[in-house]
Amino acid sequence: MDLSDARTLDLFLQVYGTLPRAGPGADAHTVRALGSVPGVMPRTVLDLGCGPGAQTTALAGALPEARILAVDLLPWMVDEASRRFAAAGIQDRVEARVGDMAEPPVGPHSQDLIWCESAIYSLGVTKALQTWRRSLADGGTVAFTEPIWLVDSPPEEIRSWWQAEHPSITDDAGIRSRVEAASYRTITSFPLPASAWWDGYYEPMVTRVEDLKARLPRDPRAIDVVTAAETEIDCFRRFGDTYSYAFFIVQPAD
Repeated sequence: MDLSDARTLDLFLQVYGTLPRAGPGADAHTVRALGSVPGVMPRTVLDLGCGPGAQTTALAGALPEARILAVDLLPWMVDEASRRFAAAGIQDRVEARVGDMAEPPVGPHSQDLIWCESAIYSLGVTKALQTWRRSLADGGTVAFTEPIWLVDSPPEEIRSWWQAEHPSITDDAGIRSRVEAASYRTITSFPLPASAWWDGYYEPMVTRVEDLKARLPRDPRAIDVVTAAETEIDCFRRFGDTYSYAFFIVQPAD
């Protein structure tokens, strides 16, 4: 599936861009992770790779005194996040902006908390943490999710699928070693349950896939998008006990 093709990207967004969440997760897990952030409640928050802003809205609800900047590369996602912030009545302290997580649009040492759900893969854990460190205030924290293996020896079929989709997948210890390589320490981590994949992600995805199949049954680009989505869902149905996303709460080590 070639997302550099404008038509394919449009069809992709028709399935993925209108989901309640841009990846596995739920408000309860966002709030749980926030509860593991040490120190006083953060007043400046940077949500990188914010997607449609589901977790941003949850953070705003839990941090009523904080100012939050949500950043995403895709203008469509930023527009959707802005719409949701306005609907929630939080647009006076929560802003969505087009930007690159490799160059956060904030001043140095300005952010008490950097958040990144389902998006740190675009830089890689170690590089991302090193890049974001200059944006962290003293005592600042980074929270992110990343897929991990839950078993020592996953079946070859699902291992091969993940190697094609996300070659850097590892286990909890592997992520912790990448955190350490960036000169951070892991405060805590926890995997997301199966419900975090279904409730706001795969179940609504099924509806959108069926709609796309019905509207464009012979469009080759639509077929590519449908096939990718159905394969992903089928993998989780059959092998979801072997992997999940996990939250990691980390801080600079010095």
